[in-house]
Amino acid sequence: MDKEYVITENNKRLGKISAVYNPITGEGSTSIERKWIEIEDFPLRKVNLPVTMMNDRQVLQLASMGADEYLRNILGCEPNNNNRIRLWLDFCLKRMKHDFEYWAKSMTIISDKGKGRDTSFTLNRPQRIYLKAMEELRIAERPIDIILCKARQWGGSTLTQLYMLWIQLMHKQNWNSVICGDIEKQSSIVAGMLAKVISHYPKWATGGKQITTSPYQGAQKTRVISWGNSRYSLGSSQKPDSLRSEDISMAHLTEVGLWKATQGRKPEDLVQSIFGSIASGPYTMKVIESTAKGVGNFFHRTWLEATEGRNNFTPVFIPWFSIDLYSKPVAKCDYPAFIDSMNEYEKSLFGLGATLEAIAWYRDKRRELPDEWRLFSEFPSTAAEAFQSTGRRVFRTGYVNNIRKDCIPPLFYGDIVPSNEPGKSTRFIPAAPGEKCDENTLWIWLMPDCTQHLRDRYIVTVDVGGTSDKADYSCIVVADRISMLDGGIPEIAACWHGHIEHDKLAWKAVEIARAYDNALLVIESNTLETDGTEGNNFEYILNEISGKYSNLYSRTSLQEIKQGRPRRWGFHTNSSTKPMVINFLLKALRDGLYIERCMPTTHELDLYEYKENGKEMGAVEGNHDDRVMATAILVWTCYNHPLPTPVHKNNIANKRTRIISEASL
Repeated sequence: MDKEYVITENNKRLGKISAVYNPITGEGSTSIERKWIEIEDFPLRKVNLPVTMMNDRQVLQLASMGADEYLRNILGCEPNNNNRIRLWLDFCLKRMKHDFEYWAKSMTIISDKGKGRDTSFTLNRPQRIYLKAMEELRIAERPIDIILCKARQWGGSTLTQLYMLWIQLMHKQNWNSVICGDIEKQSSIVAGMLAKVISHYPKWATGGKQITTSPYQGAQKTRVISWGNSRYSLGSSQKPDSLRSEDISMAHLTEVGLWKATQGRKPEDLVQSIFGSIASGPYTMKVIESTAKGVGNFFHRTWLEATEGRNNFTPVFIPWFSIDLYSKPVAKCDYPAFIDSMNEYEKSLFGLGATLEAIAWYRDKRRELPDEWRLFSEFPSTAAEAFQSTGRRVFRTGYVNNIRKDCIPPLFYGDIVPSNEPGKSTRFIPAAPGEKCDENTLWIWLMPDCTQHLRDRYIVTVDVGGTSDKADYSCIVVADRISMLDGGIPEIAACWHGHIEHDKLAWKAVEIARAYDNALLVIESNTLETDGTEGNNFEYILNEISGKYSNLYSRTSLQEIKQGRPRRWGFHTNSSTKPMVINFLLKALRDGLYIERCMPTTHELDLYEYKENGKEMGAVEGNHDDRVMATAILVWTCYNHPLPTPVHKNNIANKRTRIISEASL
C-alpha cells in the first residue's frame, strides 16, 4: 500500500469523525440537505436549516427582515422579550417538523446507556447514516420501508422508535404503531424508553398540556398517546396474540434474526399479518431490523431480496468501524510501521473505509475471537460477513470482497426471443418500466459485438435447475474474452436466472449464444441425465439442439468419435470435475483472473461451503449455488479453451459447423 496515500486518507477520515456535530445549530448534519441562514434578533442568529423549510414564507421573511422587523411589520406588535420568545418558540416548533435531529436533541430525554444517567438524544455516527436513509424516503413521500442489518452497540432500535414517535407527535394524528421483538422483554425495554420520553416532553410544545399515555380499551400492551390520539402496541414473535394489527400505519420488528419458526407458525406469517394491515403511503413505516443470525432464515432471505431489488425494502447496513466505540489510538509516528504490518484482510478493511485506529482495535479483538466466522458474525465489515453461519466457507471473504467492487447494475433488463427480421436471428425485448426484473430475466452488462469476426470470443455456460418454484434455479452466464488477446482477463457480459422448463431453458441458451456471435455453448448436464429426475429426457433435447446449433460443447473425445461412439453433449459435473472447476474459480478470485459484474453471484459465493464430511461442497442449507456453478464452469472454460481467433468472412460458414469436444479444451 502507498503509505503516503494511506496516512493522508486516514487523517481525512479522522477529521470527519471528529468534526463538529451540533444538532441545535445544524452544523455537521449530513442526514438531510441543509442551508445556512441568518436571522437577526434570535437566540441563534445563524442556523443550518433543512432545505425543505426554504419554501416557508415565514422563514424567508425572518431571514430577510430579522425577528424585530418581522414583529413590527408582519405581526404588528412591539419587539420586546416576551414577543421575541413567542416568535422564537413558534419558529422552533416549525423547525421540529422538518428537522428530526433538532427535535431529538431539544425534546427527548433517554437513559444514557451504561452511564446511569438521563440525557437528551444526540445521534451518533451510525445513527446519522441510518437516519439519512429514512429521511430520503420520507422527503420523497415514499413508504419508509427499511431492512436494517446492524453491528452491535449503536442504538438502531432506539432511533427507529423515536423516529416513529416523532411522526406521531409532529406530523400525524391517529397514526398507530406496532413494536414486536423476539421476546416480550425486548418490547418492554422499548416501551420503557417511550414512557420516559413522553413523561418528560416539554409542556411549552403542547400548549401547556402534559402528554400522557393510557391503556387502549383496557389493554395494557396497547397505549394511547394523549397528544395526537395515536397508539403503540407491544408484542413478541413468541406471543403475538397481544398485537392489535387493525388500523396500523407503522411497524417496528426488532431482532428478527432471532425469530424462530414453530409448528404451524413461521416468522413470515407473523410479519405478513402485521404488515398486511398497513396501507403503504407517505409516512407509513415498515422496519425490519436485527443483527444477523445465520443464513437461510427469514431475515436473511428478506435481506437478499432487498439487495437484489426483489422487494420494496431499502437495505441499510452499519459496519462495526462506523461505531466510535470500536477504535484504539495509534501514534502518528507509528503509522508507517503499522501499515507495513497490515495483512491482506486489514488492507481490505481500509479499502472499505476503516481508519487505522479502527483496524488496530479489530486486530486486538481478533486475538480474543480466533474463529474468523464468529468474529465476522459479531463485528461484520460487510453484510455478507454479517450473515456468516459457518467456518467452512470455500471462498475467502477478502477474495469475494475484491470482485464485488466491480459489480454494477446491468445496462439492460429484459428477454431474448427469435427474430422475424431478415438477417437477424434474435432480438432483445426490454422489460417494461417498473417491472420486477429479478427472476426469468436476462441481465446484460455488455451487449453482443459481432463486428470483430472472432471465433469463440464469447462463451456461454448453463447450470440446469428444477422447474418448480421450490426447486433450484437455472442459470445462464456469458463471458466476453476479447481482452484475453492482449493479456487481459474475461468479463461477465450477461446472466439469465430463473425457473423454466428444461427444453425452453436449452433453447433460450441457444438464442443467447447465437446473439453473442455464435458463442461456444457449454451446458452442465449431469443432473438432467440422472434417472428419476425432472430432466431425464435432456439427452434427447441436447441431441435436437446439436442439429440446429453446431457450436455446442461435447465431452466425447476425438478418439472416441473416431471409434464410432455417440457424442455426449454437455459438461458433466461429478466428483472429479466439480472440485476441478471450483478450485479454479477459487484461484481466479484470489488472483483476479476475471471481472464479475453480477452482485447476486457474490452473495452465493459467500454462502458456498464445505460440508461436514469435508469432501462435498455446496450452498449453505436453504440457499442456492446455481450462479456459482455456472460461473465456475464458465471461468474454467475461458482459460482452458483456445483463445479467440479471427474468422475470415469467406470462412464464417465453417465457424458455424465445427464440433467442440472435450479434447479441444
